[in-house]
Amino acid sequence: DALQAENETQKCEMKGLNSALQWAYAIERIPRQHWLERGCDEEYVDAMENLLSSMEESIKDLRMGTVSENEFGENMIKIEFILQDEVENYIHADQDETLMPYWKELASALNHWSDYHANGKYLGVLICFIELPKAVLDILRPAFERSRIKTLCLSNSRLSGDMAEFTRKVLQTNHLVTEVGFADIRFSREDVKAVCGAIKSRNAGNQFIKGLGMAKCFENGIDTQTLKTILASITTSRTGNVVLNLSFNGMSSREA
Repeated sequence: DALQAENETQKCEMKGLNSALQWAYAIERIPRQHWLERGCDEEYVDAMENLLSSMEESIKDLRMGTVSENEFGENMIKIEFILQDEVENYIHADQDETLMPYWKELASALNHWSDYHANGKYLGVLICFIELPKAVLDILRPAFERSRIKTLCLSNSRLSGDMAEFTRKVLQTNHLVTEVGFADIRFSREDVKAVCGAIKSRNAGNQFIKGLGMAKCFENGIDTQTLKTILASITTSRTGNVVLNLSFNGMSSREA
């Protein structure tokens, strides 16, 4: 029975690899002209091509089990759009329908790594400077809810409500996620309540959150009520060593 189970596992793994190879060869490359016709300049197109190349590399690493470790020994997947304007502000990449196959394959690859390559390890996933509308989050969420993800970092999105709801559902479902961070996402009070409500629920069930970051996440600085909501959620953890990052939020000395 054990040998048969091992054979079935190997068959499933090979099926996943074959699927990945078929995708890699079949994926239709997005021509530069596509972006240029949308009014993008050459630098934006270069950055977009770099993004897609890095996504392909991350998908391959997840499928092959070759995800590299960061300086903390954590297997890390980074999906970053890197482009700055003339005053060194980072520019967002807009979501485009042609990117959907990449998001779908990334979700599938996350599941594959978790099933066949994790070996007790966990992933950190960082996605930044690229817009994630609800259609993309709906593709990613099932994979994020079941994959061996420990750290989730999301930054620089203008769709704060969708991001908060996505995070709430992931935290409620995937108890392996113990650290979550946001940067430069303009949250409303309701968004904060959604995320912090999930954290309180997790802590109440002894599935503790060990780290929360909301850096530069409030348009006019963090207000007292929002700060109380955040603190009330993390203080329900009984681990005693929760890391909280609220940098660049313009807190007054009274709030700090």
